[in-house]
Amino acid sequence: MNKNLWCFLLITCVLGMTGPVLGMVPGQTEGPAISKEEIVEKAWKAMFGELEKEEVKSIYVEGFFHGRKIPNRMTVCRPDKFRNEVSGGILVFDGEKAAWVERTPDEKGNPRHPEIIAAEAWPHFEVDIALLFPAFFEYASDFRGLKEIDGKEFYEIYVKLPKGAFISYFVDAHDFLVKRRLVSWEGKPGQPLWENIIEDYVTSEYGIRFPDGYLFQGREGMEKGIYRNFKINIGPDEAQFVIPGNLK
Repeated sequence: MNKNLWCFLLITCVLGMTGPVLGMVPGQTEGPAISKEEIVEKAWKAMFGELEKEEVKSIYVEGFFHGRKIPNRMTVCRPDKFRNEVSGGILVFDGEKAAWVERTPDEKGNPRHPEIIAAEAWPHFEVDIALLFPAFFEYASDFRGLKEIDGKEFYEIYVKLPKGAFISYFVDAHDFLVKRRLVSWEGKPGQPLWENIIEDYVTSEYGIRFPDGYLFQGREGMEKGIYRNFKINIGPDEAQFVIPGNLK
């Protein structure tokens, strides 16, 4: 198998994305005048309460996908660093490139060594961050109006991420929480978009509201990835996001 294709399939499997969902067709609707800045501010307060933006420095959460009992342990260090401890090892994105910094043996017990992941997969890691921490809090965005989806109203906020992937967030017009997302993992024109749906939020011990997971199209229909043990500002060591310079 082509190595680049192998990397793409591996990363998308690890992160829970198995295919596009094309059923969501948002319709434009009339609505009250509101600015993008107001929407973003209200979305922040809906999620993070009275915390200031600069007070949220890192996010940690455990994700359970495809019915697995062992979680992916994910850490975001704002603005652009990501670490994902999975059953196959440890993935790190340092803001520029991504790598397996640790690997477990394969199913036959053969050792697998740390290695740089193919460059075309690096935009996926920016999406991973954007799924845990809405990218419109971090980057420039476009307000694409009030949309009606399944009889409910949402404000669409579009963000193009630095490495080319893009994501549309659908912010509930009533409670200002993100409820749906449409993702282009690589930003290539004409590619199917991947939809995921947030059904509910839970309130953490910090008083912060965080998704309980999200629905997505899996191998055999709709699946739900579950989030647990959400924390902020865990003070991760910067060394956790370093990719050794000798990796190929």
